Amino acid sequence: MVTSGPDPSSAVPPLDGVHVVDLSQGVAGPFCAELLGEQGATVTKVEPPGGDPTRRRGPFPGDRPDPECSGLFLHLNRHKRGIVVDPGSPDGVDLLRRLVAAADVVVDSWTPGAAPTGLEPESLRAQRPDLVVTSVTPFGQTGPYRDYQMTEIVAFAMGGPMNSSGLPDREPVKMAGDVVLMQSGCTAASATLGALWHAQERGVGQHVDVATYETQNGSLDRRRYYLLSYQYSGYVTQRAHKVGAARIAIGGRFPTKDDRMITTGAVWAAHLPRMVDVLGDSELQRRFAERGETLVVEEPEWINAAIAAWAAGRTARTAMREAQRAGWPVVVVNDPKTLLSDEHLVARGFWVRGGSPVGPIPYCGPGWRVTDDPVPAVREAPRLGEHTDEVLSQVLGLDAARIAELREKEVIA
Repeated sequence: MVTSGPDPSSAVPPLDGVHVVDLSQGVAGPFCAELLGEQGATVTKVEPPGGDPTRRRGPFPGDRPDPECSGLFLHLNRHKRGIVVDPGSPDGVDLLRRLVAAADVVVDSWTPGAAPTGLEPESLRAQRPDLVVTSVTPFGQTGPYRDYQMTEIVAFAMGGPMNSSGLPDREPVKMAGDVVLMQSGCTAASATLGALWHAQERGVGQHVDVATYETQNGSLDRRRYYLLSYQYSGYVTQRAHKVGAARIAIGGRFPTKDDRMITTGAVWAAHLPRMVDVLGDSELQRRFAERGETLVVEEPEWINAAIAAWAAGRTARTAMREAQRAGWPVVVVNDPKTLLSDEHLVARGFWVRGGSPVGPIPYCGPGWRVTDDPVPAVREAPRLGEHTDEVLSQVLGLDAARIAELREKEVIA
C-alpha cells in the first residue's frame, strides 16, 4: 500500500516549543542562539541598556553608522525577540531569573566570575535543574587563561591558523571577518543540542562550557590537521606562495570577460588532458602530446598564459561550465553580491527575503534541509528594546503600571 508523506503545511520545525534566553553579546554566543532560532526555537535576545556592541559594527547601509542597521547585528540576531534589561540592577536580575525559569536553554558570554550575582550558570541551574546553560567564552570556565579576553585576531593567532596564513616574507595575517567566532558559535549550537536532548530525556540539565580557543585547536579544519601532519612528517606548516618542489604551479586565479575571476585550484595529473582539451590551444595540444606531464614542470608560466587567454574570452560562469563539463574543476570566485544570483543557491531557495530597518533584504537561509520542513520565514533582528513590553507582559505577566515603573527606574528600555 502506498501512503503519502506528512503534509508540509502541518510540519513543525525541530525545535518548536523550545525556549531560549540569549544573554550573550558579540558574535559567537549570539550566532549560537540564532542557529537554534533557525531551527524553530523561540529566542529572546536580552541586551543591556546600551545595546549589544555588534550594533556599532558595520557594514552599514551607505557607510552611515546606525545601531539599528548593522549588517553584522542583523545577521546574528534573526529569529529573535529583543528586550532591554539592565543586568546590573537587582530588579533587572529578578526579571531575568524569572525569564530563565520559563526557558529551556540559556546562552551567555560572561567570562568566569563576571556574571551578575544571581545570573551565574550554577545559580540559574539551581532554580531550574533541567536547564541547559551554554557559556561561550574565549578560553572556557577553567584553566590559567580563563580570565583573558579575546578578539578574532587573537583567536586566529593562538589557535594556530595564522601560522600558515599570509606571505612567507611578511608577518602572518588573519582571514577577514569573524570566521573563528562564527565557528565557535556553530560548535556551541551543536553542543547545546546534545545537552538539550539529554535534559529532555533524563530531566537533568547541563552547563555547556565552550572555549573559542579550543574550537580552533581541536577542529578538523584547524590545528588537528596541522598536528597530525607534524606527527607523520615532522613538517610545520609554513606560509608559502609556491607548491611542490619549490616550483611555480600551474593554475590559480584568472580574470574573465565580465570582470570577474575564476580559480582552477591545483591541477592534478588526471586533469591535464581535460584541461588541454577545454583550452583548445593547438600549440598546447601539440606540446602536451609530445611531452606529457613534464610540460607542467618545464613551462608552467606558458601554460598559465594559455589559461589566462582562455578565461579572458568568456564570462566567469561560462568558463566554469565549459571546464566542469569536461571534468576539469574550475569554479567562479564569488563575492557577496554575485552570490545573490548564483543559480544553485537560487534554485535551492537559499536566499530568504525578510524585513529590515531599510526595507526588505535577502537573508541567508539555513545550510540544511529537513524532510517536509519548509525553509522558515525570516524574523528580522529586533530593534533595541522592540519586544520588552511584549515579553514582560506575556511571559512574566507584568501589568502596564509595573512595566512603566521599571522603565522609570531605567531597569528596562
